Amino acid sequence: MKRMMLLLTTVFLFPTLLVLGANSRGGGAPAARPSFASRPQPMAARPPVVINMSRPSSGSNNRNFPSQQAPRPSAGRPQPSYGQLHWSAPTQNQQRPQAIPPQGQMARLSSRPHAGDYASAGVRAAVAVHHHPYTQGYVRTKLQKIGVTSEPSLITDRSEIINTDRLHSSIPLPAQGPDHQPLSDVAVSRAQFGDQMVRDHMTLVDSQQWQDRINGFDASETERGHYYWHNDNFNYCHYIDNQGYNWWGWYVGGQFFWNRYFQGRWWWYDSDYSRWCFWNNGYWWWQDPNHVGDLYCYNDGDYIPCNSADDQVVVTASDNANFNTYTSPDGTRVVKVTTDTQDAFLYDTANPPSFEPVYLASGVESVSFSDPNNGRPLEIVLKLNDGNFDMFDGQGNSYGPGAFDADQAAQAGADPAGDPGQN
Repeated sequence: MKRMMLLLTTVFLFPTLLVLGANSRGGGAPAARPSFASRPQPMAARPPVVINMSRPSSGSNNRNFPSQQAPRPSAGRPQPSYGQLHWSAPTQNQQRPQAIPPQGQMARLSSRPHAGDYASAGVRAAVAVHHHPYTQGYVRTKLQKIGVTSEPSLITDRSEIINTDRLHSSIPLPAQGPDHQPLSDVAVSRAQFGDQMVRDHMTLVDSQQWQDRINGFDASETERGHYYWHNDNFNYCHYIDNQGYNWWGWYVGGQFFWNRYFQGRWWWYDSDYSRWCFWNNGYWWWQDPNHVGDLYCYNDGDYIPCNSADDQVVVTASDNANFNTYTSPDGTRVVKVTTDTQDAFLYDTANPPSFEPVYLASGVESVSFSDPNNGRPLEIVLKLNDGNFDMFDGQGNSYGPGAFDADQAAQAGADPAGDPGQN
């Protein structure tokens, strides 16, 4: 009986052993890579913010200026787009089958949202990586220390982001006031843009009453290069530049500063960093136009990053764009860069791919790869048209901070130096 059982076992297992032996020696058909439906992995714990990338930011590469955009109804206050990030702790969510990422990448890839949920006919979607993935406790506590009490919000329509160069980010200031006398007011310095005087005034003009007044002036005062003076317990001036942007100068208590009013938001240009910051909830914010999922809060000349590694962003764009394609030396990765807006997307060439397309950056001039044939991991380097570089690993995770960040004290994985990290 024992011999009979051993014989039957050998008969049934022998074909399987042959196949396993052939595969281990490299013979026969290779084992199939795990598919997206093979093993369940947890999807993103938070609903992502979805950013529409179909048009370039306003003024990007001297395109998409207000004068080049379709006119919008002048009646009523424009409703700007906002997408809220979530400061609360992650919540349990349903599971979605996903591919099994390479060893060491599980923790970082499993938290990415499922971009396919946001694609449709003619619209492609990709997950976005953070170029400053700070630990949540450090960053969020630091924002609270300067008085931020509400969630920062991302602009979810890229065409509403101002991204003009220095040449298109200033105007000639008026030499005379409304009384035709020389102006003696002193300009508010960059360091003072977070001062209480500026904050109080921006809170005033951001009210519904003032927004209605501003919209009315924008509709009736249309001559470019002309200074329209007004008075309401202080002097203020309206100016339209050659690109169609509306500027407003505030002359209060012997000081003055100028803002742009665009798509329902007030904007201020930080000439030291060549950044356009928008006013929201009592603070100035900068949304990086080359990394649209990265948001910063301006504070006393510095920029505090608002994104933790867990904040999820998805970008969508037209599927009809033309691409320049760059392939890694080993053929495992492809980076496609749109020819018009220069948006770069990373693809895995495996069938099925081990991850969904990843949005890396915008304003990309060129792409280069390291040679992984020497046994070292694949590295992807993007050169941006502003002279900066971004570097990523083969899964689309950012290696470094990219452009200079004024607050690099606690990047992802760093010790928050005693910060309690309570939200």
